[in-house]
Amino acid sequence: MKKILRMTAALICGLSIFCFAEKTSALNDAEALIRSGKCAAAIPGLQKISTANFTKPDGEKASVLLAECELRGHQREEAAKVASRFLEYYPVSAYRERMEVVSAALQIEGGSVYSGMENLLRIMVYTKNPAAYDAAKKDAIQTLAASLLSSEELFALLAKSRDKEVNDWIALQLGRETQNQGRFAVARHWYRKVIDAQASASLVSTAKQGLASLQDRGAGMPTVLVLVPVSGEYAEFGTEAVRGVLLAFEENGLKDKVHLRIADTRADAATALSITREAVEDDSVIAVIGPLMSAPAATVAAWLGTAHPEIPMLTPTATDEGIAAMGPNIFQINITMGKLAESIADYAMTCLGIREFAVLSPLGDYGNTMSRSFMQAVENRGGTILVQQKFEEGHADYKTECDLLKNVRYKQEVRRRNIQKGVENLDASNAKDRKAYMQDTEVQFPGIFIPSSSPADAGLIVSQLAFNKVSGPLLGTSGWYGRNLISQGKNLVEGTYFSVPSVPAEDSAAYKKFSDKFQKRWNEEPRDDKVSGLSYTAAAIVIKNISAGSSIVDGIRGASAFQGVYGDVKFKNGANDNARILTVTKGQFTPAQSCGDAR
Repeated sequence: MKKILRMTAALICGLSIFCFAEKTSALNDAEALIRSGKCAAAIPGLQKISTANFTKPDGEKASVLLAECELRGHQREEAAKVASRFLEYYPVSAYRERMEVVSAALQIEGGSVYSGMENLLRIMVYTKNPAAYDAAKKDAIQTLAASLLSSEELFALLAKSRDKEVNDWIALQLGRETQNQGRFAVARHWYRKVIDAQASASLVSTAKQGLASLQDRGAGMPTVLVLVPVSGEYAEFGTEAVRGVLLAFEENGLKDKVHLRIADTRADAATALSITREAVEDDSVIAVIGPLMSAPAATVAAWLGTAHPEIPMLTPTATDEGIAAMGPNIFQINITMGKLAESIADYAMTCLGIREFAVLSPLGDYGNTMSRSFMQAVENRGGTILVQQKFEEGHADYKTECDLLKNVRYKQEVRRRNIQKGVENLDASNAKDRKAYMQDTEVQFPGIFIPSSSPADAGLIVSQLAFNKVSGPLLGTSGWYGRNLISQGKNLVEGTYFSVPSVPAEDSAAYKKFSDKFQKRWNEEPRDDKVSGLSYTAAAIVIKNISAGSSIVDGIRGASAFQGVYGDVKFKNGANDNARILTVTKGQFTPAQSCGDAR
């Protein structure tokens, strides 16, 4: 009788509740098998549900369970196919991050250990799905315990992790790896990190054993090393920086308590590195201020971030993106172009709810830097870049670029439609449909990022997009800020969003106070290049954390903000993140409404 009922239900599937109940029962049976530890036995049933109902809720969930079971059963090729298809079709899903964990685990098993770990840590930062978080964390710890990563890779991952238990494991592995390399001072640092962090009993026990093994393996006045070009082409900048630093130390009564070691880098990367290594080896260096130029700053940061992560380095003026990412002890006072791009990406995803973006990238250093940073920020938050189209600013006609964007969107929509229909060839399309789409359809992207370098160019490209029937929320950066944006783009720029540096006018109270003190000490006003004020700010941050009596690095990273000469300094992953988002409302630039920070 039950067999007859099932046959009858199959015949009327889609016309009554019987079909739904049959599928739900099958999925429940598979889940029960998984809970009882019989993942392999659940695979055939999950395959049927996933294949037959991929675009429906049961199929959506079954696909994730299927990939997880196939991964557990080392059926990597099959798991990869399911994961790839799912992630392409479902840009938004309650199960997406779980499938992303599967994809990251497949990377690790395939030999791309660092990339897979990096993706696991990214998922842990942005997911709000507890199951996905726990799965990512479990895979990350298992990978760390297997000792598959070098000390350089471990150190890079530490800057990306926000989970204490994962950080404790990374610290222990850094102790082991650096001890194996003969870097005993650094190994001691990381073993102590594990103990001080009150990690799990097993990790603390292992760290104590490591410290004991280093017991027989080597203070005086602390020194702050100031790396500036005292001679050569950039000597004037060096002089201004030294004046700012000296002013900060003198007014805080530290002249005879902390030694300032001024070192001439000559704005040369090799010289700056050589001086730094020598100073750290023969002096009690507790902090580094400088270098000023980006190339020397990056070179010193790369070494100091790996060899001595306990020593903070604050570069007052370097603007290249990524210097602060070279270690948890590296800090940039200046807001970089990359941070401006990251800020608008964060706002778009957190406050506007955009997950997919088209990028119109102007040719040139500015457009390349901004586009690269924006795309990385989007991917770090689990978003997707649908297309990047480059263009040359200043042209009157962008039909070609717009057609290329529309073509990409058409192909994406065709593939999703074919996935839904179950068509084998996902790129199959009708030439007539494509022609009509390209000519008549108003093509909308979820979000369009355009890092134009000037307000007039931004207004022009906005007008061209509208004329060529390409639409969506428009996003930019500091290059948009100017009245020419509104005069060129008119009402079309209403509701656009862009990021700008959060730097107040120089008649602010903080600047006037600094300027008065500087003029009294040096008998002249600070130069317009802001080097003295930024260097003063860097020194003030160091001084504040020397006085705290604990780890200077931890003190800097743990503070919410520092008052600076040109505005508050708010570090995020070592880079000043104090940018603001503006929008255009009724022809006026206004602050965009805040909705809180991303997780």
